[in-house]
Amino acid sequence: MANLDEYRQRRDAARTPEPVPAQGPLPHGDDDVFVVQEHHARALHYDVRLERGGVLVSWAVPKGLLMPPGAVRLAVHTEDHPMEYATFEGDIPRGEYGGGKVTIWDRGRYDTLKWTDDEVQVEFHGQRVRGRFVFFRTGEGRNWMVRRTGVRAAPVESVPVEVDGRLLRLTGLDRVLYPSTGFSKAEVIDYYRRVAPVLLPHLAGRPVALRRYPDGVAGESFSVGRRAPDWVRLSATGLVVIDDLPTLVWAINLAVLELHVPPLPGLVVFDLDPGAPATIVECCRVAELIRQVLREDGLVGYPKTSGGKGLQVYVPAAERTVRYVKAVAQRLARAHPDLVVSVLAQARRTGKVFVDWSRNNPARTTVAAYSLRARETPTVSTPVTWQEVVDCRQPTDLVFTAAEVLARIEDRGDLFVRAGT
Repeated sequence: MANLDEYRQRRDAARTPEPVPAQGPLPHGDDDVFVVQEHHARALHYDVRLERGGVLVSWAVPKGLLMPPGAVRLAVHTEDHPMEYATFEGDIPRGEYGGGKVTIWDRGRYDTLKWTDDEVQVEFHGQRVRGRFVFFRTGEGRNWMVRRTGVRAAPVESVPVEVDGRLLRLTGLDRVLYPSTGFSKAEVIDYYRRVAPVLLPHLAGRPVALRRYPDGVAGESFSVGRRAPDWVRLSATGLVVIDDLPTLVWAINLAVLELHVPPLPGLVVFDLDPGAPATIVECCRVAELIRQVLREDGLVGYPKTSGGKGLQVYVPAAERTVRYVKAVAQRLARAHPDLVVSVLAQARRTGKVFVDWSRNNPARTTVAAYSLRARETPTVSTPVTWQEVVDCRQPTDLVFTAAEVLARIEDRGDLFVRAGT
């Protein structure tokens, strides 16, 4: 039977902005309201809440509900919430239960297809979440799963949206671009929309090399042609210049996943590429050696992951050029021949880290900070701290997904702002 006892026990109305209703009868409704709240707690997750018997029956879904038919995800059953929570947005103080920022991600009406103690089948009619889903218990405890069934609500082929005064038509939003995780085109666009405030300054004025993945990361890809709407700015070479949110959303709607940019004047980069079986762990050890050289030369480096297996160190240094990076790479290769190589030859890179100094050539590009990568999972090229580099002991230590990067930005801001990339 629905009740709010556990909810009240976990919250102090004097310490949290969340609604904490007094004891009393529960409200009567039509059992057809749902809300999905984005919750930046210790880890980003999405709280799915369904009106039932005067309360909001709730699950925490770490990866959210945007997924293809047949996909299955973890859904942790949590305590019932009061109906007032359907409109709640705010910051729960750190140290309190569920501490972090809560915003409404989607809300609307749902139809109940089946409701038992072990299985809940519903059809959502929201702005973002549409279609049929099954929540089912997996055993003892609170762990459930949620599966999107093969029966879809009416598909929407084209969605008109206004982005900063520019009308765009988004297409194929339910198309899955990362099959292993079910990450859809809608989620890709949503990530870039939300990361835009920190991403756009790093793209401003720079031609961006764009590559389309219309069938997702498992399919073929090809470069974006030179045709673009009249309002999209192009460089002298015909590449797109992404200076604003409408241009960014337009590009991502083409199923562009990665954003690659040429070097900036006054900024050099050490691009560290491990040769198997070396990994990003070995890249971190080389990055520490580079940091020491930079200190000796009175310079500061800013590390970021490539979003794949590598690492990069950016150095604001107007007086330094590609020659400087090449000289440092060759110096480290001589001093640490078992770890570092400064030549491109694949045969010499096995188990070592190649310091690719040629990335500083104006004709070359490097993945932009906060860009997704077209790999098995939606990982992101992520600025990191030197402490994270020092502490890296296994490859997964410096792997960050789109959701994790958004949470990092929420907590830390833009770690690359001083790098001037």
